[in-house]
Amino acid sequence: MAAAFCRDYIADLKARIDDLHASTERYQTYELTMELLAQKNLVSYSEKKLKGQAEGLSYRRDFTTGRAVQMQQQDAYALFSGFFNLGQFLAFTGQGREKDAKQFAELLTDNWQYPTCAIYFIYRKKGQPKTASTRMHVVGLNGEADAAAYERKAIRADSVVQQRPFSSAVFWEWK
Repeated sequence: MAAAFCRDYIADLKARIDDLHASTERYQTYELTMELLAQKNLVSYSEKKLKGQAEGLSYRRDFTTGRAVQMQQQDAYALFSGFFNLGQFLAFTGQGREKDAKQFAELLTDNWQYPTCAIYFIYRKKGQPKTASTRMHVVGLNGEADAAAYERKAIRADSVVQQRPFSSAVFWEWK
């Protein structure tokens, strides 16, 4: 069975995040955490609003040196926005995780050839009775040819989502 593309999920996610950034006052609560693995770097972005208080933090960690530096939120988000504009995406199931972070990063990125992004986003707009949330981990690819090549190299067939909408104890699309 072939892996399921999730470009539409990423387009919807980006639209929701852009709406959050454009109209934060319309949200009662939110928490957004994203981690991008690319070019031997981990870029982490988080922002949240709870009980009327908003805060955020972004940083970049170099996997080669282990050095971490804080980043401006808008600079970090620009990297994620660029990632969200790639041509195609495959999602991970959460099966077959490695214990060593560096080995796991190299495995997911196919030795740093493709960027990956882990996303956790939960929010409730003002006046809405319940929250919406997603937790996914995706690899960004240039298009369907890259997606097919990446899938062929996947170590375990169950590591890439085969059917959508996807939901497991670890990752889920919108709920």
